[in-house]
Amino acid sequence: MIEHHAADPGDDQEADVLGSYLEVLRARLSGERFELLIRAVQTTCALLADGREAVLEVPGDPDLAPELQREYLSLMAVMITGHLDHSLVELAAPDGGTGWAVVDNTLPRREPAPAPPSPCEAAERAWIAQELDGIVRATQDTGPAGG
Repeated sequence: MIEHHAADPGDDQEADVLGSYLEVLRARLSGERFELLIRAVQTTCALLADGREAVLEVPGDPDLAPELQREYLSLMAVMITGHLDHSLVELAAPDGGTGWAVVDNTLPRREPAPAPPSPCEAAERAWIAQELDGIVRATQDTGPAGG
């Protein structure tokens, strides 16, 4: 049996989230599938602890079923972020297979850049700028002389 360790004692909220998530996984998956998933996660953690900057494939069993690959990514996301607010997005792999990306739903969404002005709006803005420039020049020419 694989042992599972909670996060640091000072990290109660993260430990609660991860512990609860592991309980749900254990109840949802058969014992063998749960152990396979935990071994893949432990292998990833060992690789990262050894200085690997990224792990792009699920380590362990090369025939890890797609639903377990999803569970692996979800579990890694919970472990890394300490929260459950993420989504998995299915992506088409170059070889025709399926891959997954984890999207953190807690990040603030950026507003799209405003659309550039239409040619009519741009012309109107240019005309207004030219008129204002003319007014500024006219008031400078007729303003009080001296200081």
